[in-house]
Amino acid sequence: MHKSDGTAIWFEEAAEQLGVDTIRWMYLSHNPASDLRFGTRHPDQQVTIETAEGPISETKEGVPISLVTSKPADEVRRQILIPLWNSYKFFVNYARLDKFNPNEVNIPVSDCPEIDQWILSNLQALIKTARTGFSEFNSTEVCQASARFIDDLSNWYIRRNRRRFWRSQDAGDQDKMAAYQTLHTVLTTLCKVLAPAIPFLTERMYQNLVRGWDDSAPESVHLCEYPKCDDSLLDPELNARMATAQLVVKLGHKLRDDSNLRVRQPLSELKFACQAKEQFTAIEQLQDVIQEELNVKTLTGCENLDDLVSYNFKPNLKTLGPKCGKLLGVIRKELPEMDATLLAPLRNGESVKVTFNGEEIELEPQDVLISTAQAADWVCSDESGIQIAMSTQLSPELLREGMARDMIRQVQQLRKIADLEIQDRISISYHTESDELKTALTEWNDYISSETLADEIIVGSGGGYVGGEALVELKQVSIGDSKAQIDIKKL
Repeated sequence: MHKSDGTAIWFEEAAEQLGVDTIRWMYLSHNPASDLRFGTRHPDQQVTIETAEGPISETKEGVPISLVTSKPADEVRRQILIPLWNSYKFFVNYARLDKFNPNEVNIPVSDCPEIDQWILSNLQALIKTARTGFSEFNSTEVCQASARFIDDLSNWYIRRNRRRFWRSQDAGDQDKMAAYQTLHTVLTTLCKVLAPAIPFLTERMYQNLVRGWDDSAPESVHLCEYPKCDDSLLDPELNARMATAQLVVKLGHKLRDDSNLRVRQPLSELKFACQAKEQFTAIEQLQDVIQEELNVKTLTGCENLDDLVSYNFKPNLKTLGPKCGKLLGVIRKELPEMDATLLAPLRNGESVKVTFNGEEIELEPQDVLISTAQAADWVCSDESGIQIAMSTQLSPELLREGMARDMIRQVQQLRKIADLEIQDRISISYHTESDELKTALTEWNDYISSETLADEIIVGSGGGYVGGEALVELKQVSIGDSKAQIDIKKL
């Protein structure tokens, strides 16, 4: 880019169009050894950034996130700014509803659920990384660690704890209070950790989370002392256990995606095997979490999964030919017959040293072609020494439960379209020609009602809500392999 021919992008213009926090994060997270090609679209091509809570814009929300787009800027908004803002907004919405008071006596961390202890421990690890990274001018490492923490906060901690915030307020509900206090502590501390990187968004959050109730606090997040790691809250073993569970969940979700099995469809069993005893123990200890996340009925630990999956290894002649020369013939013959355990690191992207004809050869992942054979009705995956196999066989009972979960999702979407409050009770009307769907919704009536805050579920005849005027336009949706018309009415 050159000023003389008019192709330069002025920093002030780019910051104004993309958002100052966005472009600041882009530069801080980027490797300074390479160029940052961020690009911009013309302001006339502005688009609204959609979130789970609706569109974010300066005019609607007052959030310092611009609408002008570029691919790198969009990634920063999608992965960092919007998840962080949605986490903050989630807390504020429920804290206002339940009149949460940060001045109340704190519940000791040791008395909090393990997931609260985990997010606080993870926060201490982030603080330690941030202090070291900023002091060494390694902002890239700080941003990478912060991105992982924001993902853990939004997609794991908050999502897994929604029910603790949803349930009705009870003066003696210590578990709900622990959830509020934990999330408030995490958000206020995170504001201070990220303030050097995204100063405007963190200032907005700080003013509400801290200054909104404590006039004695520093006037700005940028006047606060930078957080220090509290070693009493740091638990590396707990962090490692949860990371293992998250890896199993990630592998399971990928298997579901590859097999076109939506998460709302329950599955009968997940089997696992591990190279390290610590991994096996971690999965056993967090069995309930993994089962809930992957929606499987049974989690079974095994010494190996040889009866469900086998791996075949063949030499990649293109890379091994120049590398091994005269040994290539021996490798072609012996490699497929070798113990799969010896070659297992290749599946994880690691190299292995193998002896052929008395000569040691280092095999890189690109030197070996790996194919997988799986048992019928099972899909398998592995990473970092963990193997999992997921059953894909669906019984009629599992299919009916999947329909019930689909129904819940559709009703929740209608609640959102109707702009209902969190606590509003409803009546549901549906019409379908599918006897199987009717059976499923009758069987799971109580579960659907509790999840959607429905006082009644009425079978209609089609053409509109049977008990009066519906809140939203009658909608035909897919529930499992069946079709249904659904509408809701506020009670």
